[in-house]
Amino acid sequence: MAIHDIRKRREDLELITNYDLVAAAHALLEGIDLDVASSKTANKYVEANNFFTPSDDGLNAQQWFGKVYLFPPRGAYFWDKKNDRWKMTRASSPTLVSSHAVWFRKLYNSWLSRDIEQGLYFTNCPDMIRYEQKIFDFPICILKTAPLLLKNTSTGISNHKTCTSFLVYLPPIKDPTNAVEKFIQIYSEKGRILS
Repeated sequence: MAIHDIRKRREDLELITNYDLVAAAHALLEGIDLDVASSKTANKYVEANNFFTPSDDGLNAQQWFGKVYLFPPRGAYFWDKKNDRWKMTRASSPTLVSSHAVWFRKLYNSWLSRDIEQGLYFTNCPDMIRYEQKIFDFPICILKTAPLLLKNTSTGISNHKTCTSFLVYLPPIKDPTNAVEKFIQIYSEKGRILS
């Protein structure tokens, strides 16, 4: 197993969804009620009615509701049995779970329990196709180009070219057919739709 130098990781790096993808999310969801993994700076671009910052702990400590948008923070998590919650870590180990998988599971469970009306999950972690195969139960748009995201650091906002990315849509339980058709209509020009 390789040992990674965790000192090279950037603690102040936040990736923010670009305007084109945010506009499409607003069109699909008819407004974003909640961005569950955000910040004050990110919400200036996402414009969700409500958002959770890292200190709010949207993963463990908050109730999700309404029409949810999710672009998970990067990193790795482990299950803290003592405190009964997911915790982010800077360590590197094959027993850790990708943040993208952990956050998707929370979105899925919130959708399944009907805590949320619908959800849109954006990821730039192509390994999600291995980590969480539940995604294939939902409409997916694999973007035909790697999106240009916004990068927020202590030095300001800049552009950041990312890798293969895709969106997964968890439609409303009521009238999913029309919602899925709307997803296809909005996202088919952005990439390949799997439904």
